[in-house]
Amino acid sequence: ALVNNEDFHELDFSNLRLAVGGGMAVQRAVAEKWLKTTGCYLLEGYGLTECSPLVAAYPHDLVEYNGSIGLPVPSTEVRMVDEEGNVLPNTGTGELQVRGPQVMQGYWQRPEATKEVINEDGWLSTGDIVKFDDEGFLHIVDRKKDMILVSGFNVYPNEIEDVVALHGKVLEVAAIG
Repeated sequence: ALVNNEDFHELDFSNLRLAVGGGMAVQRAVAEKWLKTTGCYLLEGYGLTECSPLVAAYPHDLVEYNGSIGLPVPSTEVRMVDEEGNVLPNTGTGELQVRGPQVMQGYWQRPEATKEVINEDGWLSTGDIVKFDDEGFLHIVDRKKDMILVSGFNVYPNEIEDVVALHGKVLEVAAIG
């Protein structure tokens, strides 16, 4: 939204050296507008409340946008699992699980809710669907609960939004199922 505000373009960004986006996957169109407006690459990070606060980050010395949320931070393990919790190879897509010192021990006085998201080996199921690229960078596909089943295919709103956002006449886009 900032890059779509006319006043934002009038600001002086000459001292800006690093910008990090979080909260949701940054669309290529947004990253390109950010670079054009500020002269600074927009890097991504990933975290969630249950992993206070960081799981993965884009290395600050790699400034070219590649659509990823980066690499796992030190002492953090990540993996993909299928619907039954079986570990998947780093090809295709699957739900992201995280294990590390920053993962919560559980929800306060809610043992059943904790068992739903943390298995006996300490792996936290994030609810995010991810894929790995050839260099091991993580890419968020979408939230598991946002997936739409269309003619037997899994369709993720983020994928639709990414394509539509590239159209020059589209200011902002949101896809829901």
